[in-house]
Amino acid sequence: MSRSRSTGGDYTCQLYFDPRADESGTGGYWITDEELRQKLANLIDANEKIQKASVYSNPLHSWQLTNAKSYHEFLIMKTNNWWWSIEKNSECITIQRSKKLESVRDMYQRKKRTTGFGPLTKIRKNETTKDGNITINELINYFWRTDILNKDYHVVNANCKDFAAMVFNRIKSFECRVYFDEAADQHDNDNIADSTSGFHMTVDKALDEVRRCGGSEPFTKNLECYTLRLPFRQYFYSQLCATEGTYWSLEGTLFIHRAKNKDVLLNECQRHPRCTSLKDSKMVVSFLWNDMNKVMEYFCKNQKNKNGIFLNVVDINVISSLYNKSKRKSRRETVDV
Repeated sequence: MSRSRSTGGDYTCQLYFDPRADESGTGGYWITDEELRQKLANLIDANEKIQKASVYSNPLHSWQLTNAKSYHEFLIMKTNNWWWSIEKNSECITIQRSKKLESVRDMYQRKKRTTGFGPLTKIRKNETTKDGNITINELINYFWRTDILNKDYHVVNANCKDFAAMVFNRIKSFECRVYFDEAADQHDNDNIADSTSGFHMTVDKALDEVRRCGGSEPFTKNLECYTLRLPFRQYFYSQLCATEGTYWSLEGTLFIHRAKNKDVLLNECQRHPRCTSLKDSKMVVSFLWNDMNKVMEYFCKNQKNKNGIFLNVVDINVISSLYNKSKRKSRRETVDV
């Protein structure tokens, strides 16, 4: 649904994706925020790693003599098999993919980009990353998680240059804030490959890893929440969810564990013994989510820190409120009986 802006444009809150911009007879897809992760996942290779990214610019008007003040900015990205462009204007966000650089650098939605008079108004490369650190799919997760599609376009405060800078900085630098262990109860002496050991990653990669490891399997037991008081009056929080034969834990601000042995999750963290077991601090609440994917999506989409840190992986106030509400309901039902 279009939303009129004082800038004179109608921003659609949608993404336009052209997967084969170098082929005639093919077209693009219009994608909403709700469709973003699922629909794009079916159209791209989730493992396409960004090797480098460059910021480009071109003039807004054909009569310009220079790019100095009035210009449009967009990104060109190189992966193993494709060239990509990504940009934002007053209509939408556009992603194009092609085997040929020219099809995304020199074209926008199958039309030639604007150039002006003389060499100073050609399409120009401004800066380039030394290397890439994330995949295209992780970048899409970041867009979804930070609600990029629903953020308005504004010619001064949220324009193409701001968008290009945001995406460029995300590709250029990131912090591995999340620790993920897909087999926390399997150690080296179990002849398990090193790849199953826990390691740190971005929150956007963690979304994909959880999904890969069976995050869509439905929970079979109620959510268990654990609290542990640490020195200096700090508190440690952990939640434990169970699917058929598998347990998941999210805790603190950084750690996600998966195991078939529940006791390992209660007694170990990052494959090291805890100073105190969590067993004595158990609190059971009703389901908030149906599966681990939904848990991850809830915290990723609702957390407020734009760097992607799980500041409140378990919000103890929310959990306590749900638990107390559940107890009050249980007491009322007992009285009614």
